[in-house]
Amino acid sequence: MQQRTEPMQSDDLRHASGRAARWQRLVTRTLVYVLLTAGSIVFFVPFYWVVIASFKTPAELQTIPPTWWPQVFTVANYPIVWRAEFARYFLNSFIYSGGTTVIVLITSSLIGYVIVKDSSRLGNIIFWFILAASMVPFVTFLLPLFNMLLRIQRLLGVPMINTYWGMIMPWVVFPFGVFLMRQAMFGVPTDLLDAARIDGATEIGIYWRVVLPLVRHNMAALAIIVFIFKYDDLLWPLVVAQRTDMYPVTVGLVEYVGQFFIEYNLYTTAAVLTIAPIFVIYLVLQRYIIEGIATQGLK
Repeated sequence: MQQRTEPMQSDDLRHASGRAARWQRLVTRTLVYVLLTAGSIVFFVPFYWVVIASFKTPAELQTIPPTWWPQVFTVANYPIVWRAEFARYFLNSFIYSGGTTVIVLITSSLIGYVIVKDSSRLGNIIFWFILAASMVPFVTFLLPLFNMLLRIQRLLGVPMINTYWGMIMPWVVFPFGVFLMRQAMFGVPTDLLDAARIDGATEIGIYWRVVLPLVRHNMAALAIIVFIFKYDDLLWPLVVAQRTDMYPVTVGLVEYVGQFFIEYNLYTTAAVLTIAPIFVIYLVLQRYIIEGIATQGLK
């Protein structure tokens, strides 16, 4: 009799532990979904409010309590904002972001290639120096960088303030780009480079014809990240761009914030126009970002 009860008790224990494990998984999954839903609402509501507010009249934006849908749906704010030099702000942003992206791709890939494939220790020393500099907040470099631009302008006679090159120059060496491309270069086989050298290829030819095609996914990810990062940049363009015709969209948004009054209808409309290109770029190209970053774990 005792031998029969022991298997029954063990079966009951197994069933009880199985039920407890299932309940634990259910509770954990429920908590995760609740937290994700709450986080999504926190991030989505401000974005929704900005978009909806851009289609409201100034009078409706002042009503209390606020409405979650326009009582009078209007698109009149958009042509007003677009005519107020906002097209010029967009052009400046794309030149600034695009120019910075091209330069960062060139310099980061070259530096990463030299650091990984150089047999001496100098490459690693340079890498750690660049990485250490990236740990210092950029705001501490504002005054030295601005003084450097003034000295270059004075000594060489090359305009640096209120120019695209003045906005782009501090990002010639982009620490995150160097780090990302350095990791990508570890996946380039050294034997392949040696074979290219035996065939008579120059170092520039090896870099252009062999290395770049192998790291194209990483470069695509870096290009998207840098473009979005510089498109959102405010601090440095605010310092260098001192004329309204050189403002990017981030600085142009500040123009709608007065000392005593804010035109919320125009401000939210300008914010929607500012967000729209980056939103579209990310939706279309997000898989390249994921592929480029994910491949780092395989190398």
